Amino acid sequence: MLIAGLSGSLRQGSYNTALLRTAGTLLPAGVQLHLFGGLHAVPPYDEDADGDTPPPPVTALRDALEKTDALLIATPEYNASIPGVLKNALA
Repeated sequence: MLIAGLSGSLRQGSYNTALLRTAGTLLPAGVQLHLFGGLHAVPPYDEDADGDTPPPPVTALRDALEKTDALLIATPEYNASIPGVLKNALA
């Protein structure tokens, strides 16, 4: 089983990213966590640009998610919601 990990915090010393890395070390045999590190490059969602050839970072995220069986998200609360970078990635 392959789990994709998305961190809603992009900063280098992110506690959320550290939590995902730790979770990856605690998984049972046969389960792997792939931490997607390209979220910072995903541009703001634009339906007009989401045609036959979306931007490469968007394609990379979609490809990574298609190959996984589950999604694990660690994110800080931001203004009573999730950060825009994560909302954008999941749009």
